[in-house]
Amino acid sequence: MLFMVLLKLTLAPVLIGLVSLAERRWGAAISGALVGLPLTSGPVLFFVAVEQGASFSAHMAIGSLLGLTALAAFALAYSLVARARGWLLSMGLAILAYVAVSAVIIEVPLRRAVLSFAVTCAGLSAVLCAFPRTPPSTTGVKSVTGGELIWRMITAGLLVFLLTAVAPILGPIASALITMSPVYISILTVFNHLKSGMRAITVLKGALTGAFGGAVFFVIVAAALERLAIGVCFGMAALAAVAVQAVLVPYLRLVPARDRPARRNHDLPYR
Repeated sequence: MLFMVLLKLTLAPVLIGLVSLAERRWGAAISGALVGLPLTSGPVLFFVAVEQGASFSAHMAIGSLLGLTALAAFALAYSLVARARGWLLSMGLAILAYVAVSAVIIEVPLRRAVLSFAVTCAGLSAVLCAFPRTPPSTTGVKSVTGGELIWRMITAGLLVFLLTAVAPILGPIASALITMSPVYISILTVFNHLKSGMRAITVLKGALTGAFGGAVFFVIVAAALERLAIGVCFGMAALAAVAVQAVLVPYLRLVPARDRPARRNHDLPYR
């Protein structure tokens, strides 16, 4: 019991800490792609499987899979507004988009893993096609302070602890959508938006690209968790997600910019 509590409080924070260090080394796009992995929702699903059973966690994985479409709506809304406005308006409209799509997901009885996977991947692909293009981001900017790194890790740990506590009360789908709420992505995006609107868009584009790895993770958990041992299932899902990321991350380095010169002023920090 004590081991599980300690694992809850340390697993997600360590993962988030590693992503923050990756941002310092490789830049906003790569850190965004890493955030697209289920760094918070994955540990939540694992702990729910241990505490509430495989069936509950498998249904929650389907909700998390569908929740990626709500995340895509959040990212697209934010990026479109961020090209001309500051972070506050961008965040407000992005949250409205996330809530609207989440409300549809709760009402639509789409609960089969493979079909949900197909719908989610189609949605992510469509949003990426509509996404503003960004310059390649391959160099790091050492802008993550030690204090901010600690704060990010504490936030992630508390989030996992809270979500695993409320999951039995809310049910698998609602719990999954709350788990998928873009809390950490919002922190990372706003922090970068304070420096440049284009940096914020770069983070979100990376997160959407990384979301395909998350989709693979969730569909494997949803389809196989009730057939395999918990450790085997989650280990296989994690390896598959990382493999997908390894294929997709180079895409972020190759995307050319298509923003007109008139918009270069939007790369200045918002005040």
